[in-house]
Amino acid sequence: MTASETAGYKFRTAMFINELQMPLEEALATAKDIGVEYVWFTALPGRPPVAEMSDAELDGIARQVDDNGLRLMMISAASPFKFIHLTDLEADSLAEHEEFRKDFDALVRSMEIAARLGVGVVSAYSFAWPGEYTADKPTWPMRWLTRGGHIADVDMEKLVKAFSMMVEQAERHGVDVSVSMMPWNYTNTTGNFRRVAESVKSPRLRVMWGPADNYNCGEADVAQAGFNNVRPYVHSLHVKDLRVNDGLRRDFDYQALGDGDVDYLTVLRNLRDHGSEAILSLATHFRPASGSAEEAMRINYARLTELMGRVESE
Repeated sequence: MTASETAGYKFRTAMFINELQMPLEEALATAKDIGVEYVWFTALPGRPPVAEMSDAELDGIARQVDDNGLRLMMISAASPFKFIHLTDLEADSLAEHEEFRKDFDALVRSMEIAARLGVGVVSAYSFAWPGEYTADKPTWPMRWLTRGGHIADVDMEKLVKAFSMMVEQAERHGVDVSVSMMPWNYTNTTGNFRRVAESVKSPRLRVMWGPADNYNCGEADVAQAGFNNVRPYVHSLHVKDLRVNDGLRRDFDYQALGDGDVDYLTVLRNLRDHGSEAILSLATHFRPASGSAEEAMRINYARLTELMGRVESE
């Protein structure tokens, strides 16, 4: 886009309200007060899992969001497939795997919810690397040294089959599937996500880009090369910051936005220059001296607002 075309560009912001650790009513009031436009969650305190909620209960939640002048960014029925190890699956019998079937059914239910509420996007994850969610994480050094890990052909076959099943259902329900990036999952880097997306070949497959998670996995040029990888697919960004102390040994610390290693200024400029409609979804993970999750969120929002203002005014 030219300078004149980017002059009116405005970023959109959201909040992952799980991190506030508040009842829904308080979380929504806090999100409204902080100033974001959208919210999303994977679970709510004192409520059933999202996939088990009745339509009436979900309608009530949607009304509460609307009453606070907010919008739902996407529907996430917990974290589908996040904790399933890909090595436990077989490409020709995915539906027979009990944990996969449970998460797949929850994902389809989230699609029904999204379609009813007019949200249009649901959340999914991309399965765990071997040895994840254990103390030693044996494959981490290999993944760090290869800047994200190599996806073997046998594993790519499983990923393509699984995501093809997801987007087939997404097409039926008229929604998109946004894949969240986790250091412990197979789409931990923009390169790995792009390889999966190019193999699945569906416009319904999107990504919630996580520059900090990408960087934490050894993808150094995440702000530029990473952006180019996800640009055709990005639905939103998971905005947090961290400092990598020793990547090979998985030694890192979460930081307030701007105090870590992620070049968010370049990220924001690239979004502006390409007229991206991606939503910036605030997270925290770090804690200030007070230990308050709310204070951490307010700090990150203030930092993000300052960065957005600089880019919008250029």
